[in-house]
Amino acid sequence: MSKILQLSMVVLLMGSLAACGTSKTSNETATNETVKEKTTNNANGTVKEEGTTTEKTPTKNEHKLELADDVADKIAEMKEVEKANVIVTDKNAYVAVTLKKGVNGDKTVEDKIADQARAANADFKNVYVSLNPDFVKEMNQYGEKIRANEPVEGFFEEFSNTVKRVFPDAH
Repeated sequence: MSKILQLSMVVLLMGSLAACGTSKTSNETATNETVKEKTTNNANGTVKEEGTTTEKTPTKNEHKLELADDVADKIAEMKEVEKANVIVTDKNAYVAVTLKKGVNGDKTVEDKIADQARAANADFKNVYVSLNPDFVKEMNQYGEKIRANEPVEGFFEEFSNTVKRVFPDAH
């Protein structure tokens, strides 16, 4: 990909992550709400409670991080790759890769990895690949938190800051 295309994708990503950083009210966080009505039968004085459940549409401010282990497995099958970790936000994939010994981690390899990610999941709008060992370590930690079902709100901002640090052209 050309540098301009990469830069524009990163700028779009950062804009979308910045929009996700706003806080939400308790009303926005609920996805289901039960409404109870009390009706009184005046003839015998009994009170009857009736409940109905209404579905609320999730707001854009809800943070969502998911692991894409199937995509990571496909990337790990590549001859250059030792292991991979993929975390997805909306339609953006963040790929942290450890290469096999002796493999030169140049732009060609990164592009090949990104292509493999897109081949494994055509829904990805943007794929960001990093071979940075610190990023790999942090992505593994985020993956462990996601697997442990920790609330995303607890580390989403940290994840966003990590992405901004590793992909600085996004500012």
